[in-house]
Parts: sequence; C-alpha cells; structure tokens
Amino acid sequence: MKYLVGDIGATWARLAVASESTLLAKEVVPLARFGSAVELVRFALTHFDLKEVSGACLAVAGPASEDGISITNGSLEFEADQLTRLLGTHTYLVNDFCALGHAVPHLTNLFRLGGGAEQGRGGKALLGPGTGLGMSILVPVGERDWMVVPSEGGHADLAAGSPLEQELVGVLHSRFEHVCWETVLSGSGLVNLYRAVAAIWGAPAEDLTPEQVSSAGIDISDPMCHQTLELFCGFLGAAAGNLAVTLCAQGGVYLGGGILPHLRDFLAQSAFRRRFEERGAVSQLIQPIPVYLIQDQQPGLLGAWRCLLTRLRQA
Repeated sequence: MKYLVGDIGATWARLAVASESTLLAKEVVPLARFGSAVELVRFALTHFDLKEVSGACLAVAGPASEDGISITNGSLEFEADQLTRLLGTHTYLVNDFCALGHAVPHLTNLFRLGGGAEQGRGGKALLGPGTGLGMSILVPVGERDWMVVPSEGGHADLAAGSPLEQELVGVLHSRFEHVCWETVLSGSGLVNLYRAVAAIWGAPAEDLTPEQVSSAGIDISDPMCHQTLELFCGFLGAAAGNLAVTLCAQGGVYLGGGILPHLRDFLAQSAFRRRFEERGAVSQLIQPIPVYLIQDQQPGLLGAWRCLLTRLRQA
C-alpha cells in the first residue's frame, strides 16, 4: 500500500509518497505553480506515478475544520470531500503544526537551548515561525501515546516585556489593526519588526527581505538589523515561555518552522533563554524545562505521515 502525504505552507509544498514503514520519495515545489489544491494533488499523483493510494494526509498552514482548510497567509483552499473523490480514498486535512506535533516523539536531530532533562511524561509544547507562527501541544495518553492538540496561539495579542518593546508595539499598532505574536514572529514579521525599529531610530528603512534582515543581523553589518534580530529572539523566548507556563510543559518545548535553523547560533547567544525563563512567581518551575530546536530534515512530512498512520489506526 502507498500513501500520499504533504506539508503545505504559504510558499512551499512538500510532498511525499509513503508506505506503512517509511517515506519513500519526496518533492518540494513552489506553491505559486498551482491555481488550486486539485492541481497540486494531481501534480503529486503524476510526479510519483501513483495509480491509486490507500490514504492521504495533507498538513496545511491554517486552522482546520471538518470541511477543509484555507491557507492563512495564502490563497489555496483544500476541501476534504473534493480531494477524497479525486484520490478515491479518505483525505485527512490537518493543521501543519498539528501534523508536526505527531513527528515530535520521533525526531532525532535536536539542538538543546538550555534547561535540564525532560521530566517524565509531562506535556510538550511546539511552536515555530515561518510564513506564520504555528503552535500545538502534546498531551500524554497512557504510557506511550500522545494526543496532539492544535493551536492558533500565534494570533494571540502580542505582549511587551520592556519599555523598548512597548514602544515597538505602539509603532506596530499604528500600522496594523491587530498586533499579535505572528506580527513579529514570522518571515514578514521580521520585516515588520525591522521597520518598527527604523521608526524608533528615526532612520529610513530599506526594502529588505526577511533573509536580508537576518543575514545583516547575524554578521552585524547593519546595526538596525542586528537589534531587530535580538528583539526577534527576545519575543520568541517570551512566546515560548508563555506557552510553556500555560501547558506546564515538563516534557519540553520544541521549536520548528523554516526560519530558526538558520539562526541557531545567534539564538543560543541571544536573550531567548532569559526571556523564556522570566515567568515571575513560577520562574523556578519553568527554568528546568528544556527547549529543543528541531534540525531534522522536512519534519512536517514525517509528521503528516505519522498523523495519517494514527488516523488510520483509529478509523
């Protein structure tokens, strides 16, 4: 039996064909090539030469419903019934970070950012900036299994942790109707943060991409980009700490998304861990919690496949 799985963001579609025991073949394509979800799935069938599939799971960057998913920062809409008819088998549509949560117990390449050892079978928290800011949590079930709970916490109101951050939030509110964690913790968020820093400096903001902001911030070739990246890491630490204290994530916090692996060394030297641990009266509870940066290749596909196997067992 062969299965079709996908990890689909606003920019890239990662696709794979899998068996019951492994991912067999993978492909990454720009989402802009496709005018609809049907076109994308038909491409996958042709590319992998799939005559039939025994199940499918597509992890999409948006909130899931029974009927389907629309990409939050994109235009494609995925309808479960339509894709089920196309594939001739039930198609599961799940949030991308819900799928990634299914990969967490199976990850093998992790970089620890402080904290101690995991404490028994405590809950795990997952978040990560990419095109947006994804979140999910893992709750232990029995001795081995996990229940993954999706979250749209990236759209919760952004909280400032210093006078400078309060000033930045004020600048952002002058530009956006709703200022949330994703407003600064995402690819476009990095640019938003850079422009807000420029406004506070009273300096003109250049027309930079997220990659240019991060690159100039890492090598300190541009002081505004460097401060932007420091603030980005601080905000990320605060967001991760909030999620950890909300869940009491004794099993650890995991950082995913497409941005952070390129910032690993900078992140490790930044204020991230300090801001993560600054939890007031419960700081001592949070300080031992380990934070792991996910470095596995294409963990979203692994998660979509594991999610599919779980759903098929439960069907």
